[in-house]
Amino acid sequence: MTRPFPKLFVTDLDGTALGGGYRPYARFPDRFAAFLDQLAGRGCGWATCTTWELPPQLNLLHASTVQTPPTYVVGGSGLYLTRPLDGTLVKVQPYTGEMERRLAVAVQAELYPLMRETASRFDPAAMSFNGYWYAMTALDRDAERLLAFMEEQALRRPELRIETIAEERRFYAHPAFLRKGTAVREMARLLGLAPDEIVVAGDERMDLSMMAADVATHAIGPANAHEEVKERVRATGGFVGEAACSDGVIDAFRQLAEANGWDRLPAHDPTTGAGAGSR
Repeated sequence: MTRPFPKLFVTDLDGTALGGGYRPYARFPDRFAAFLDQLAGRGCGWATCTTWELPPQLNLLHASTVQTPPTYVVGGSGLYLTRPLDGTLVKVQPYTGEMERRLAVAVQAELYPLMRETASRFDPAAMSFNGYWYAMTALDRDAERLLAFMEEQALRRPELRIETIAEERRFYAHPAFLRKGTAVREMARLLGLAPDEIVVAGDERMDLSMMAADVATHAIGPANAHEEVKERVRATGGFVGEAACSDGVIDAFRQLAEANGWDRLPAHDPTTGAGAGSR
């Protein structure tokens, strides 16, 4: 069965478009930049959807060799939906304004109380807060107790998403309404796209909301993806690449294209220099 070529490709950054040994890190590998341009040449726009703030994403775009501007840039796990204009990123309204209003309420009612209670009980090895994303790494002596406390808080505070990462002795917390899939759903509405016209790429559990059936029919991931992500990708008929990060995403997309009868993208020509990302 041959399906129409997709109209939008949405990618996470850390561990998906970025990583895999390419340097500098905050720059698309040249091969991935060429891949994005090839998609655009087939009429498929591209977008980022990540936890990153907007200024670092703008710097990444300027530092990369990609020639085609993104259709949208999403930051803060769905908090900010923006579009590029004259070298800057312009917030899309009313979506972003409404998300910012919801955030102000959630931070005051849910996140600040959690921060105060946690700080009164534990001395952190490291801690960060950017206005919506609270993270702490425990001292060795407190690791087991802190993670148990945060798992309890996750049950007590359903308005927050709290994830513990035992092997790293840390947790992160943010308002639960911040979901990447919400932003992708809004992109689709603005562009008039159906889920089967969208491909999403991700590697972590934060990316699962982008892979919901009512958001995007097609999901792919690299070899380093979390096992839950791999399971979701395969369950939806998508593919997991054999390589890590951006190389794996490109591999997975080509498998997806073959399975759906899409014409292959032009093969990479090493003589042009495109795709020869430095390591």
